[in-house]
Amino acid sequence: MVQQLLAVIAPLLLGAQIVLTLVLVKGEICPGQRGRVHKMLPTLAILWLAVASLKIQAFMVAAALVYFYSQVQTNKTRERGPLWVLYLANGLALAYVGIMIGEQPTAAAGANVVMQVFLLGACFSQLLLIIARSRLQAFQRILPITGVVSAMLASLTVLWSVYGLPEAQLQSIMMPIVSSLGLMLAAALIWCVHLFVAKPATKAQLSLTLLMLLSAALFAQPIFSVMS
Repeated sequence: MVQQLLAVIAPLLLGAQIVLTLVLVKGEICPGQRGRVHKMLPTLAILWLAVASLKIQAFMVAAALVYFYSQVQTNKTRERGPLWVLYLANGLALAYVGIMIGEQPTAAAGANVVMQVFLLGACFSQLLLIIARSRLQAFQRILPITGVVSAMLASLTVLWSVYGLPEAQLQSIMMPIVSSLGLMLAAALIWCVHLFVAKPATKAQLSLTLLMLLSAALFAQPIFSVMS
């Protein structure tokens, strides 16, 4: 179970890194927000170290993030730090996930990993931005919408994977199919509820959404291992 979870974590981290990089480079954030976003980087590094237990190459991503974190301030600051190191970390993460996609048994499984980058990455990055008390309202709207679209596309990859399977095989994975699709649907609804009530998203809301999306991804793994 731990190995399956760590395999899902890598796409999540890539997506989150890309979003945080956009916030630090393009976002109109005050010095206080920049410092608080910097404080989120050790979380990414620690998770990459956990992923390194599967493949040692993930250690390079963690090392790049740790070095960048050591060169920036976590209090109020306008200094961006050595952004080339952050870009390097993103490139290494992209290469790691790219290799992971190439190792998938089917095209549907590879497409699902791509969707997890957007789906899990958007959710985790929004949670980190809320913890960092970011005031970038555009991201609070864009990320849930990105998540809903990604959830729909991820659901299609599940259906693509089971299309044409014999009835006996289909019956054997019916529970994972229903569980995965149901959890993704419920997570998408919880994720977007703040948009309908015109209130800010909360840490509890995003934590529950992320937990459900991770569970959906774990339930989906046996589906993509079934060959027609």
